[in-house]
Amino acid sequence: MDDSTIAFFAITFSAVIYSAISLHINKTVGNRKRVKEIQDEMNRISGMLRKTDYGTEASRKQAEAEQEKIPKLMTESMVLQFKPLLIILPIFAILTYFVRTTFPNFIIKLSFAIPTFPYYWLLLRFNLDTFPNWRDQFGTFGWLLISVLVSGLLTQVVVDQIEKRRRRK
Repeated sequence: MDDSTIAFFAITFSAVIYSAISLHINKTVGNRKRVKEIQDEMNRISGMLRKTDYGTEASRKQAEAEQEKIPKLMTESMVLQFKPLLIILPIFAILTYFVRTTFPNFIIKLSFAIPTFPYYWLLLRFNLDTFPNWRDQFGTFGWLLISVLVSGLLTQVVVDQIEKRRRRK
């Protein structure tokens, strides 16, 4: 195998492993079950508040008591969703550094173009004629991002299907 083939498989494999690790960290540290419970509780409170008759003193006090729970629930939900990022982002930074230094000259040319959104268009100029920027050639970092995105989506779909089948049984 030539160097570009080895780089292709190494970068893609790294992205798949990173996606699996990221999903695992999200499920364990992020406690998705608790986040779902919080969302359900907030929906229940919102529904109850819509139906509340504020004309009576008792229902108004009950509504105020329920409303006081919302900020605490939102804070807990945000913390649960933010915690995994504290682990996942440093891992991604290390992976990016490793891949870029190991395969600095890697370039892949796809048979189709995909839209890219360069960061500088926000800062320097916004031109609808060149937005989005369609590209078919990517370097190490671009291929890593594409691989992480695709493998992350596929991993999530597979895990969700497995969980659905387990719940049916």
